[in-house]
Amino acid sequence: MQRCKLCLMPDSVPGSNFDNEGVCVWCREGYPPYTILGEQALKNKFKGLGAHQGTADCLVGLSGGKDSTYALYRLVKHYHLKAEAFIYTHGGSRDYAIHNAEKTCAKLGVKLHYTSLKENAHSQAFLNYFKAWLEHPDATAAGMTCVACKHLHILGSKLATQRKIPYVVWSSTPLEYSPFLAIRHTGDARHQFQREGLLQSGVKMARAMVSSPRFAWGVLAQPRTSILGCLAVFPSSSFLRLSYPDVRPIMFYSYEKWNPDHILDTITSELDWQIPSEITEDWHTDCVFNVFKEYMFQKMFGVSYTDAHLSNQIRHGFISREEARIKLKESKQYYAAAVAPALQQLGAQELMSKMDLSYFDVEI
Repeated sequence: MQRCKLCLMPDSVPGSNFDNEGVCVWCREGYPPYTILGEQALKNKFKGLGAHQGTADCLVGLSGGKDSTYALYRLVKHYHLKAEAFIYTHGGSRDYAIHNAEKTCAKLGVKLHYTSLKENAHSQAFLNYFKAWLEHPDATAAGMTCVACKHLHILGSKLATQRKIPYVVWSSTPLEYSPFLAIRHTGDARHQFQREGLLQSGVKMARAMVSSPRFAWGVLAQPRTSILGCLAVFPSSSFLRLSYPDVRPIMFYSYEKWNPDHILDTITSELDWQIPSEITEDWHTDCVFNVFKEYMFQKMFGVSYTDAHLSNQIRHGFISREEARIKLKESKQYYAAAVAPALQQLGAQELMSKMDLSYFDVEI
């Protein structure tokens, strides 16, 4: 395996297209494009909000992780908005993340709502698709393991509608987008990279159902969870706009620059935000299912979400390649050790015999 000389992405990823200098296409073309609209643009969004009849100006999706915690803090303390928050809980939720969310809302005087799917629908959907992936590893099955999680977009929009809150604020950034998942390089100077559309995704799902009976069973066992999750994959999806026309999504980090060091300094000093000492990488570790997403893509492509996220940060100047390399090595060790406890939390210890943790043992 060869890694890019500028970032950490390996040539094992389809479409990496290394040049003669050992530089990947994502470095050559600056993936992902990330332009900040600015604080004034966000302030303009909230002008005239006194006319609405809602209980708050905005509803913030709060995971208990650092990015959403900082977004809520800024909206309350800097923009002086009346905010409410909601957290989506499921079988893979980590206690420390829920505690962080509760503590943050208490300190900021923000009402916190709890949302979830019925009974164990989320965990069951994950296990159905993960078992399908274990039998027939492919990117479609791997992506569908988190289809239930996309219901947080539905639950947040529904809650905002009920409480007549005009905006739902989300905290993902383009720097999180992995180029090996539903991303294709177009060669177009204006739009070098495009996400797959609903039709393309539907075709992939149909093919996966034909090639894998267990994947097909996963879809048929929970059709509502699967189909609605696909339709609501992004907060700005047409399905959500049509279903909840009085609610508009705001991507917080499209307006304020995502700066991990500043975010951590702020929320630890102002809100006493904490994570367990054994967790070395604070991104996405608030959810146990992320352990398996890392494993699946590590096995398929020799690369994980963390490789992509750190590489995106290198390209945008947030971290040096050497600093990222050390973080990546630590993350592989952490995830290898986290698999067994994660399976135990889900009551699926029997799946351990079907996994090979040596895939995390890669040269970095």
